[in-house]
Amino acid sequence: MIDVLIITKNEEANIGFCLAALHGWTRKIFVVDSGSTDRTREIVESTEAQFVHHDWAGYAAQKNWALNNLPFEADWTLIIDADEVVTPALRAEIEAVLAKGVDEVPESAFYLNRLFYFLNRPIRNCGYFPSWNLRLFKRGTAQYEDRAVHEHMVVDGEVAYLEEPMIHDDRRGMEHSIAKHNSYSSLEAQEILRGREAAGPPASGLESSFFGNALQRRRWFKQKIYHLLPAPWLFRFLYMYVWRRGFLDGSTGLRFSLFISAYEFLISLKIRELRLNRAPRLPKPMDPALPSKDLPVTVVVPVLNEEKNLPACLSRLGRFAKVVVVDSGSTDRTCEIAAEHGAEVVDFRWNGQFPKKRNWVLRNHEFDTPWILFLDADEYVTEDFCDELAARLPETPHDGMWLSYHNYFMGRYLRHGTAFTKLALIRTGSGEYERIDEERWSHLDMEVHEHPVLQGSTGKIAASIDHDDYKGLESYISKHNEYSSWEAKRYSKLVEDGGAGQSYFTRRQRWKYGAIRRWWLAPGYFLVSYFLRFGLLDGFPGFGFALLKWIYFFQIRLKIIELENARDEPPPSVG
Repeated sequence: MIDVLIITKNEEANIGFCLAALHGWTRKIFVVDSGSTDRTREIVESTEAQFVHHDWAGYAAQKNWALNNLPFEADWTLIIDADEVVTPALRAEIEAVLAKGVDEVPESAFYLNRLFYFLNRPIRNCGYFPSWNLRLFKRGTAQYEDRAVHEHMVVDGEVAYLEEPMIHDDRRGMEHSIAKHNSYSSLEAQEILRGREAAGPPASGLESSFFGNALQRRRWFKQKIYHLLPAPWLFRFLYMYVWRRGFLDGSTGLRFSLFISAYEFLISLKIRELRLNRAPRLPKPMDPALPSKDLPVTVVVPVLNEEKNLPACLSRLGRFAKVVVVDSGSTDRTCEIAAEHGAEVVDFRWNGQFPKKRNWVLRNHEFDTPWILFLDADEYVTEDFCDELAARLPETPHDGMWLSYHNYFMGRYLRHGTAFTKLALIRTGSGEYERIDEERWSHLDMEVHEHPVLQGSTGKIAASIDHDDYKGLESYISKHNEYSSWEAKRYSKLVEDGGAGQSYFTRRQRWKYGAIRRWWLAPGYFLVSYFLRFGLLDGFPGFGFALLKWIYFFQIRLKIIELENARDEPPPSVG
């Protein structure tokens, strides 16, 4: 017989399919969960599988803990992910091994093949098929190496291969896949740097070596050479799409090759970030000799766990009449920092519907200043900006002001590239952000790219605000993952309602939602920002920032396609 190990967290979309395919031919199934907040436990406990909680210890450590501490008693052990399904053909092949006496099988372990699905389509090329993973082994003969991500098993004995593939299809969707690769890229960047700097072989696991086996040579190349290439992400795309014939998978092969190439780019970018010393760039507080509270403006700063950004943001606001920090349940020192700087702290809890944070404040907070400035915690006002407000606000006829922002990226001030503007300064009582009746299109409790809809005209402040997020690239990618989910669902809703436009849309909004489904928007944005807007003059940070915007618009399109597939097609069969 055979025992099975499955590692889970929030796998309600997948675990039922996985367990159903294991029913009736396995002895014991252990599901080791690290704190699911969805229906994972309920689904598991409705079957014969055993649910075990264990706090997350890391990809390799979590599995090794289970192998060393749970009562595996069968001669064979199978490790499978919750988003993987054993097909009937693979089951028959495994059962043929189990039918023999354990001593009659010369191999200690077997590699299993996987067939990936991407956007409801199988990937049979791109270098992803066959995809061999050592998952089936005699009890006690294998352990995972000590590695943060992309860990491999170290086996005592001979190995062989089973031909029939299992299905790998994560039903949690594109947003989860992007989040997972965001986390993987951070861990991979750390592992690559650790491998480059290691003086000797690893404490446990597989050593990277040019003279070792195929896996050791591959690891050596990735640690020592691959991410020193001028553009490893381009190399990965050409390898997958051209050399490994991803074009034979049609448009899905192209999209998948671009998706994995974007992942490689994030690894390279995060390696640079790990080597970057950011401390000297923190903006200084405003000069105390400047006027205090002379600007008739209430600054509203929406926050959630912003202890890294908020001190610098608030230290620049001494000239504003009032500062209100609207918090959504921060678990770090955000609220204490706000109080230390004399800001009023307002608690907000979103119920998943309208209004979100900014509109909620406009509707529920009593403002006693004629102007309101919405400022994010990673935005920092300049002295020139404050001086212009002091000169213009008393006389302006406008109800709102468009503001421009200067981006810092990877510690460098970006002087070029596509301009970033927002309508974020409004006259009190002149309007509110556009109403969108959504049902939790994302987890963000604040307006994403909605604009204020005002009664009167709008003007523009020439002086800029600095924008620099000190929470790092992983936070940046996570935030834009949420943004892209929201944009995809908004586009789909606009199409469902009859067209990508609303009467109050700005010209830029009309153009964006008219083009956002087109394949050319993502590369077109990059070409305009990097070449026509001279982003190339900002060096590698300018290139990295422009390419991340390409990836962002590409992700929006992938999510729109995913929504269309969910509407038009059933999920793939696993039989």
